Amino acid sequence: MQIFVNGEAEEIISAGTVLQLLENHAVTFKTAVVEHNGKILKQEHWENTSLRADDSLEILIFMGGG
Repeated sequence: MQIFVNGEAEEIISAGTVLQLLENHAVTFKTAVVEHNGKILKQEHWENTSLRADDSLEILIFMGGG
């Protein structure tokens, strides 16, 4: 199944959840924001939001520094 992550096509074996995808990408949850099909997805919904073919995710990770 193909989805889009940060504008790049990505093949995934099975329909998982947003949380599973983030875990597979080693995303630190405390600093991440996810946009799912054009809408910001609250963290409490990551575990229950299933991925479907042609879904689009934008994953933003905030970094500190100066």
